[in-house]
Parts: sequence; structure tokens; C-alpha cells
Amino acid sequence: MVAKISKKRNIIYVDAAGKDNNTSFKISMVDVENEQNHVLEIRDVTNNTEAEKFAVFYAIFYIEKHGYENCHILCDNQSAVSDSIIQKIIHKYAIGISWIPREVNGLADTLATQEPTIDELEWNQLRLFISLLREPLDSSEIIVKQKKEIEELKNSLEQKKQKIKNQTTQLNNFKKRAST
Repeated sequence: MVAKISKKRNIIYVDAAGKDNNTSFKISMVDVENEQNHVLEIRDVTNNTEAEKFAVFYAIFYIEKHGYENCHILCDNQSAVSDSIIQKIIHKYAIGISWIPREVNGLADTLATQEPTIDELEWNQLRLFISLLREPLDSSEIIVKQKKEIEELKNSLEQKKQKIKNQTTQLNNFKKRAST
């Protein structure tokens, strides 16, 4: 019997920290295996739990962006770990996630208070990624909207055709009067 060699699990720690009385937040991610640390300042987030969810989403985004496999995210916020959208995504992409005590998350916790290492573009990509995850597309709703838009365009086109026809009639009448 040949022993199967398993690839080492890639552990990724995440955390969030509020600043200015939780009016803005920073999230951090520590990729132990690849020796990567990222800090991102996030906006339009209203509480620490939401910021922690953004940190988990960022880790998922990071894992998928780099095509990493056998990853496990560790987070010290139980609400973020058990979030239904996060659970669906990690299941879909075969990513593990676990809650850990805050004391075990020291490096990510410290990093979350540091200056951002990720720029505005990454924040915009993350927001798009999260908005797509949170608002699943309903194809029937899209079809109804597209049909409505098509009807509006047809009506607009008919109105423009009628306007051109009226203007043509007016010009022809003007030419007849001018020639007589």
C-alpha cells in the first residue's frame, strides 16, 4: 500500500479593527504558508461584525485570485464564521473556516491596526465581489427587466419615427407653399 502524501494546509488568519470610534475599519489577512500580510482600509461598513465578514470575504477573494488550494481561514468572530453566505461560498470553493479565540489571532489583530498595504483598486474589487455574492442574480428578474427596457426602446423609436414623419410633412408643406 502506497501512502498518500497530502499537501500542507494553508492557514489564513483574518481580523478587523475599528478606528475613530468604529466610524471606519481596517481588515487584515495573514497567509502563513505564502508569508503574505495584507491590510485594507474599508469604508461604508457600520459595525465590527460586518468588518469581520469583509475580512473573511477578502480571504476568500485572495484565495481564489491566486488559485490556492487546501486553505483554511481562521477568524475570531463567530458571526462572520457562521454567516450563511460565507458558509455557502466556502463550501462551493472547498475552503475551510473556523472560529478561534481572539488571543490566538494576535498577528492578524495587530496588523488590523497598521497602515493599509492594499490600495483603492483592491477595495473596489472586494466591494464588487461581495455585492455579487450578496445579491444573487435571478435570471427571470433580469429577463423581465430586459423586456421592459426593449419595450421602452421600441416606444422611444416609434416616437422618433413619428416625429421625423411629422417634420418631413411640415417640410414638404413648406416647400409647396414656397414654390407657389
